[in-house]
Amino acid sequence: MKNRVRWRLFIATAWLLVSLGSANASDPGPPSGFIASTPTGENSSNELSINLSNDLSIQITKEDLVKYGMRIIFGTEDPLEALKRGEGPIGKGQCALCHKMIAEQQADRAPPLIGLESFDPSELDLALDISIEARSHVRIREERYRMYKEKYASKGEPYSGFRPHAESPGEYLIESLYCPGCYVVYGYGLKGSDDKESSIPGDKSPTMPRINKPPISLNDFEIVAVVAALQSMHTPGDYSKITVLEDWEHYFGKKFSITQLLEEIFNEASRLQDNSESTSPPIAQASDTPEQIVKMMVCFACHKIPGVSIAGTGLIGPLLIMKTNAENRIRSPEYQKAVQAGKAHATSPKEYVIESIIDPAAFIVPGFADDMIKGFGHKFTVNALDRFVDFLLTIGEKEAREAGMDRLPNEKEGSLLQ
Repeated sequence: MKNRVRWRLFIATAWLLVSLGSANASDPGPPSGFIASTPTGENSSNELSINLSNDLSIQITKEDLVKYGMRIIFGTEDPLEALKRGEGPIGKGQCALCHKMIAEQQADRAPPLIGLESFDPSELDLALDISIEARSHVRIREERYRMYKEKYASKGEPYSGFRPHAESPGEYLIESLYCPGCYVVYGYGLKGSDDKESSIPGDKSPTMPRINKPPISLNDFEIVAVVAALQSMHTPGDYSKITVLEDWEHYFGKKFSITQLLEEIFNEASRLQDNSESTSPPIAQASDTPEQIVKMMVCFACHKIPGVSIAGTGLIGPLLIMKTNAENRIRSPEYQKAVQAGKAHATSPKEYVIESIIDPAAFIVPGFADDMIKGFGHKFTVNALDRFVDFLLTIGEKEAREAGMDRLPNEKEGSLLQ
């Protein structure tokens, strides 16, 4: 039994190291040769020891962990190249949907995670102008952070149950991902809440989701990788500031272990092998349901879509009620101006919805910016796009009211519920 468990760990660890792009394992053969015993000496400054179980661990380099974190954040290790191709770049963690993380990126929906590397620690008002790693040193000393610690000391933050208690910069970064509501950056709270709340009363989740929960659902290892990337993002090649493993263990009061993750990887590897499925990026198929496509294309992160269970809290893009909006938009003077400029070309509601998906820059809905992700034309089969557009065209004002969903304040058509 013990040997079988080791073999399962061996196979799963191989998959994990392939995803990391790492070659830092002993020659595979018997499981005990691949999964090293926990070392008794100190690791090199560029190595991290990850627990598999009480007596087993693997070593990976900080560089590999950072690369994996970059892929979780951006979907690539080279976000600038992705931008040149007109793509997001958006990875599984979806961080770059809302946060500006590189200078060439357009994103202003959430606090910027880019800035100056050096700063005067006494000038706390510079907290939005410094790098995310440097900013994490500032946050835990702010009176605002102490206010949240006192506010949630008894019952915890309402959505996560966490009690803010970060004691180090790395712990603050970790806490901000598991519990975004444990600290709301000034200027990014809800109007009328004195910038102290980040969620609408009655909503099921905060504006920024807990990324360890659905629909994003990063596991602990992926979150650790993201934090490692954030800690080193502004000092490429210098991994001396990466303290995420000790930060995680001190924050949660336990050893960081990925045994459960490896079991999930083993099961996924077995499923892919059994079904001969491709591991390439997902492309929407005609057999996919609208809800599956909304999740696959991450539409829910920005839009509310009546009738789609996971798309009830988007506060970035227009309410998707195309049965009502598509025809009205085509007739609008703003759209006709885009037609005259040679940018927009739709003459029917269906053509408009297709155009808005595959060429979102053709027409920018008044009140919004040109920051919708590009490249969706490569992510649908023809039949899948056709069926998904037909679905969107069944949703109008009536369905939105029945679902209790309203337009955003910057939509010129006005409220549906008032």
